[in-house]
Amino acid sequence: MDNKLRKIRNERGMSISELSRRTKISRQSITKIELHDSEPSGITMLTISKALDRDPREIFFTGSVIQGLQKQTV
Repeated sequence: MDNKLRKIRNERGMSISELSRRTKISRQSITKIELHDSEPSGITMLTISKALDRDPREIFFTGSVIQGLQKQTV
């Protein structure tokens, strides 16, 4: 499983501490999400996505899940 959150965070030049500060989510929680040790809630996904200026689907879902979500909304 790839680590899209870490990749996108690094592309933005943002440390875990900076993301934590911007989102008010603990560094430990962000680390657990990045390591796939914890599943973020919908609100957490939206908060992180907003801080990284990305669509939550791009960060937290695989291609097959995105396709399924798109089919449901059509």
